[in-house]
Amino acid sequence: MEIKNDSMCSNEVRKAGLLLVKAAELGMDVTGYGELAVNNSFGNVYLWLEDYSFSLYIGLGSDRVIACWSSSEDGREEFYPLEDCTSLDTLEDWAAYCQREDERIHA
Repeated sequence: MEIKNDSMCSNEVRKAGLLLVKAAELGMDVTGYGELAVNNSFGNVYLWLEDYSFSLYIGLGSDRVIACWSSSEDGREEFYPLEDCTSLDTLEDWAAYCQREDERIHA
């Protein structure tokens, strides 16, 4: 995973740390291809990893970690707020459901 922190302010670096902590709590493997960076258009700090069909992000003005699934067909996004009890299995099941629904919609 590449960390693109060259343009992050101190608060964005702090949020990047929160994302890494959440990924560790979930048991995600962050050693593969991906990136931890800031979306300069929206101010979100995100963690995207190729091995997962969702990404994690923290929005502008918040410390709340959200999972985001994106459709490869039309760019539609679905969001799953992460609470303390959320597990990696739950997120993977949710992302798989989103993918099935997307395939059904675009069939």
